[in-house]
Amino acid sequence: MDIAQLRNFVAVAEAGSYIRAADLLDVPQPTLSRQIRALEVELRASLFHRHGRGVLPTEAGKKFLEYARSVLHTVDQGIAAIRDTESMLTGRLGIGLTPSMGRLIVPTLMPRMVERFPRAQISVVEGLSGLLYERVLLGQLDFALVLNPLHSSSLRVVPLVADPLCLIGPEPVGPAESEVSLEDVTRLPLILPHGNQWVRPMLEAAATRLGLNLNIVLEIDSTPAVMELVAQGIGYSIMPNSLRKISRLPPMAWQKISGTNLDVVLSLISPVRVLPSALVTEAAQLVRDTLTEVLGAD
Repeated sequence: MDIAQLRNFVAVAEAGSYIRAADLLDVPQPTLSRQIRALEVELRASLFHRHGRGVLPTEAGKKFLEYARSVLHTVDQGIAAIRDTESMLTGRLGIGLTPSMGRLIVPTLMPRMVERFPRAQISVVEGLSGLLYERVLLGQLDFALVLNPLHSSSLRVVPLVADPLCLIGPEPVGPAESEVSLEDVTRLPLILPHGNQWVRPMLEAAATRLGLNLNIVLEIDSTPAVMELVAQGIGYSIMPNSLRKISRLPPMAWQKISGTNLDVVLSLISPVRVLPSALVTEAAQLVRDTLTEVLGAD
């Protein structure tokens, strides 16, 4: 039994699927299956039940998962302690940002990162919140900024900003230029992300409570592409208010949706089982400070 086997076992348990874990770990599924089987042989116990959508830990698997997480946490603490002793602010740093958040803060954040941590190897990964959530959960990123994260015992979740949703369009809708009713929004041709992203469930639930339906004409997960289509007059969309601070946006009207509590929460997430190094701790604080500065700017 080795550390790699334990990490792979925890990854399968948390992903709930060999295929999903293999993809996120970037290892062949047969290799992952053989490692789990070797663990089962050594432990003389079955660790997973298979079902139609993946796998679930057996009772033995649940018990072993607790110990595996504890061992990995201790190992990571030891690694972090040695690294911090030898070189406090060096090493690899993986940061996850949504595409829109990347456009908002990267131009300000990255020069500061390079200046503050000249000996660090910094990697910034862009992706939708769900993907970043999974990569942090599996230890592939040190932390990420995501919208409306699911709470998990495996993650630290630090809420940073409550951001109201706005209707964006080529021109204001209704009598008030600064706000619009949800009823008016449902009458418009909307360009929204697919249903597995944060904005759709919130909007659909709010509309359902009023007995209304959304008029979705296009489904696109790319924020820049949606903004360009809106600017061309193809339709309207819903975006967090903070994104209006992105530089070089096409001209659009931004209206807060009145009469509803449609706020998204931007949070910083990091894995519980890994003790943050000095580099990770200081980098996360720099991200928070930069975000506060950018969102507070006129």
